[in-house]
Amino acid sequence: AFLKFSVKDTGLGIREEEMDKLFTAYERVDEEKNSGIQGTGLGLDISKRFAQLLGGDLTVESEYGKGSEFIFTVNQKIIDDKPIGIFAEHEDTGTKGPYVAQFVAPDADVLVVDDNPMNLSVIRGLLRPTKVFVTTAESGEECLEKIKTTRFNIVLLDHMMPGMDGIETLEKIREIEPDLPVYALTANATAGEDFYKSKGFNGYLSKPIDSETLEKTIMLHIPEEMMMKAEKNEYTEELTEMPEDMRWIYETEGIDAEEGIKNSGGISQYIFSLNLFFDTIDGNIKVIRDSLDSENIRLFTIKVHALKTSARIIGAMGLSDLCYSLEEAGNKQDIAFIKDNTGRLLEDYTAFKDKLSKLKKDDDDEGREPIPEDELRGAYEALREVIPQMDYDSVEMIIGDLKKYRLPAEDKEKMDQLSQLLKTFDWDKMEELI
Repeated sequence: AFLKFSVKDTGLGIREEEMDKLFTAYERVDEEKNSGIQGTGLGLDISKRFAQLLGGDLTVESEYGKGSEFIFTVNQKIIDDKPIGIFAEHEDTGTKGPYVAQFVAPDADVLVVDDNPMNLSVIRGLLRPTKVFVTTAESGEECLEKIKTTRFNIVLLDHMMPGMDGIETLEKIREIEPDLPVYALTANATAGEDFYKSKGFNGYLSKPIDSETLEKTIMLHIPEEMMMKAEKNEYTEELTEMPEDMRWIYETEGIDAEEGIKNSGGISQYIFSLNLFFDTIDGNIKVIRDSLDSENIRLFTIKVHALKTSARIIGAMGLSDLCYSLEEAGNKQDIAFIKDNTGRLLEDYTAFKDKLSKLKKDDDDEGREPIPEDELRGAYEALREVIPQMDYDSVEMIIGDLKKYRLPAEDKEKMDQLSQLLKTFDWDKMEELI
């Protein structure tokens, strides 16, 4: 591996005409300004020689008056090529306190395509303050169907999906809508902007999604007349601290709650993400196990890739790192590593059923009033109207209103099913159920 180490400073810098003296033994630069500094001028000369003996070099770049950058390069033999974890370098620019959107645009329509319901849920939650209408699709095929019938301002398209992946889907989109803005969603941002643009994307967004970057990207593609300035009191994150009955999450082994709150986009969305993560454990375990048993390594890799992101969203960083290792092994077709480590993944993942079991408190509705018949009938009529429109917020509001009452057993069961289907954006089954 070719390694580069660099150290930057904001000191005096070095004049161009003195650069040659820098690596010469017994020479000093800018003697007048550095007269108070002791030294022989040997250090950099010796260091450069050591670097060259190691097959590398030591160089400097500098602008006088602004500072310098010293660069050491070396070839390093790889002793063990197993992944050692995720290296993520970022600047935390998140705003503190109540969140205010940069704009509102109720007439804008954004299509988000991802096979992972948690990603869909997080993006929908992040965009709620902007009032844009969020349409979701869970596959490339579903994405294409929706593009044929609806005009979207922008499409956010997951790179790794079962069936058609993001790049294959984009090729089909360009046949239908050549100029439609499409951005890749990826948890592996190392490919970079140039890679995604070379494939036809307008750019990419890195997961976990940053709300400010997401909004700025969308603003580039919404007509100015469609956007309005958000008022400070228009929307704020309704929870500014964790509810008392959820504080146990801070003591839960394997979960960094603060990281999860940041990755989910706020406390309310974090609690929702925890519930969705818990609800999907059994289904995901089955798919991961079945894909390995049938030696469908592509599907296995896609599913551990999705779980890697889901785990990061709730702050389960150890589980996320293990998924990353298995995803890398899948990309390299390292079957031995996958077989040696998938058991540990499934064991660690299953353990979260116990760790998060406090989320599922008994829903005791004994103290509630029975629902009036006309109100229940009205709720069903309203659901039949809004579900075909995929109006998430309206469905969520209607179900929430019904929870204030004691429902007949059959209707309660139906609303519980509907609530679960809403979490996974399964509109077809919701329509069938209602």
